[in-house]
Amino acid sequence: MNHKSGLMYSFAAIAAITVLSQTDDISAASTHTVRAGDTLWSISQQHNVSLSTLKSVNNLSSDRIAIGQTLKLSSGPVTLTATSTTTQVKRTTTANLNLRAGAGTTHSVLLTIPKGQTLTPLKTSGAWSQVTYNGKTGWVHNDFLSQVSAAPKPVVPAAPKPVATVVTPSAATTSKTTANLNLRASKSTSARVLVTIPKGQTVTVLKVEGTWSHIKYGSQTGFVANTYLTKASASASTSAPTAPSAPAQPAQVKEESINVSYVTTANLNVRQGAGVGFALVTTVPNGTTVTATKQNGSWVYVTYNGKSGYVSTGFLKQTTTTPSAPVAPNLGDAGAGNTDVDYIVNTPSLNVRASATTSSSVIGSVTAGQTLRVVQTANGWHQIYIGNTTGFVSASFVKQVPKGTAATPTWVSGSFDSHTFFTANPAAIRAQANETSPIVGSTLRGGLLNVIGETATHYRLAEGFVAKSFVTQVNGKSAQATRLATIAVAQRFVGTPYVWASSSPVNGGFDCSGIIFYAFNQAGVNIPRTNVANYWGGAYFGPQLPKSFTPQAGDLVFFENTYTAGPSHMGIMINADTFIHAGTSGLGYNQISKEPYWQSRLIGYKRP
Repeated sequence: MNHKSGLMYSFAAIAAITVLSQTDDISAASTHTVRAGDTLWSISQQHNVSLSTLKSVNNLSSDRIAIGQTLKLSSGPVTLTATSTTTQVKRTTTANLNLRAGAGTTHSVLLTIPKGQTLTPLKTSGAWSQVTYNGKTGWVHNDFLSQVSAAPKPVVPAAPKPVATVVTPSAATTSKTTANLNLRASKSTSARVLVTIPKGQTVTVLKVEGTWSHIKYGSQTGFVANTYLTKASASASTSAPTAPSAPAQPAQVKEESINVSYVTTANLNVRQGAGVGFALVTTVPNGTTVTATKQNGSWVYVTYNGKSGYVSTGFLKQTTTTPSAPVAPNLGDAGAGNTDVDYIVNTPSLNVRASATTSSSVIGSVTAGQTLRVVQTANGWHQIYIGNTTGFVSASFVKQVPKGTAATPTWVSGSFDSHTFFTANPAAIRAQANETSPIVGSTLRGGLLNVIGETATHYRLAEGFVAKSFVTQVNGKSAQATRLATIAVAQRFVGTPYVWASSSPVNGGFDCSGIIFYAFNQAGVNIPRTNVANYWGGAYFGPQLPKSFTPQAGDLVFFENTYTAGPSHMGIMINADTFIHAGTSGLGYNQISKEPYWQSRLIGYKRP
């Protein structure tokens, strides 16, 4: 679907795009020339620079920018160094090498210089050199240039040749990153990226090797380009390198056990350790309740969707309030003195826990229809008698009925939220739980069902009954968790190219409906492959929702009149305004409220 797209990629996604043999790579460009469709916000996202920084270094008083305007991305000057005019050093390309219009990977490619060509640098700018090839003058990255050997000179016996290319600090030195900077496994821009170090972070320099430095950041070591490090106070040794002193260890923060529930106040990264330098494990959506079991400084240890790690408390709001210690039965104790109501378990099996939190240990269970002896109720939990002790059950799965009317419930309500139910094809919704009952509606392909009860043969929906033979159940994952899982699948491929009619990564990329098909099937919801018009107008996912609808993460968004008339493009919302999709420039993100192109073409939404 060859339409306009102003995709804004994170730095990590841009760095992953390859051209030929991935011969030039840089962590951040020094300038950006405004193009059609650019906004100040999209430029900040593309280069991972804050809006306030962009405004400050460019003396902007508003968000208004003009096409062709050149914006500085940092306050640091770009240093251009002319090569010596007395002795021009010739260099040879070590790979097929892009000649660009400027010193950075964001500049256009003028042509590609074949491997093995001899070039004469005119001047340098950081890790880039200006050269002329086939009548065109532009910039190439120094990592893919080697110096042409000069004519041999008489060998004069002398002291051993000093080691000049390797600088080993006599003691551990530190530098700061001047841009978001890739830490790589080896001295090559094609090497695996271990982590992206944020701008302004302090790193320990272990060794300087040519245009690369071997550094330590957090618990990881690797290589970074010298261009984006402040100069370390180390000098080259002309004798054998000496081992660096052990880096000073930061003061250890004592980790302590806790049991506190929080609600996330933003989409929150879960990391392997207590700090931003540790690898990303998963992301917890905004508004999710999590329970912290350990605390390390300003970081706490949580588990979400079976994955555990550390999150910053700066984006958490505490919610835990535990009922007081057990007390003697009172007049609210149904089954032990209450003359008005009974408390009945309303789910097939309900865990009894040692304390009023889902992270506490399970000490027993109660089953559907069982009458509970309640001690007290507080904050959504019942304290009940179980055997010779007391425990806690969630009040959400217990209902109150008039005293003496308790019986085994015909329907079990509220026990289906932990699973996903969907129909792969449209199925009849009937008035009663039998296949001869009148049809009152129909399910949709891939539409997630709100199951509120069941019989031996049918699931009960708010609208009626659906035969179980038509329904697929995804165990252990709520409907919303399944929707969020589609986002996680799509995010794995951010930066991959747009490939027409592709619905699999084996083809090298996706088109817009192809990533929807792939993401839902990977999340466990089997839907057929079709196009945008059918996904919007046909019996797929949920009902059509208007443009005025406020979407949430996991909802589908539809657009019309992009590359053709009518419904022609779609994506998955990751919040109420931003969506992920496969566009002409590849798989990435756009923000509806800030981009007139998408605002004017929005049709509506569907909630699977």
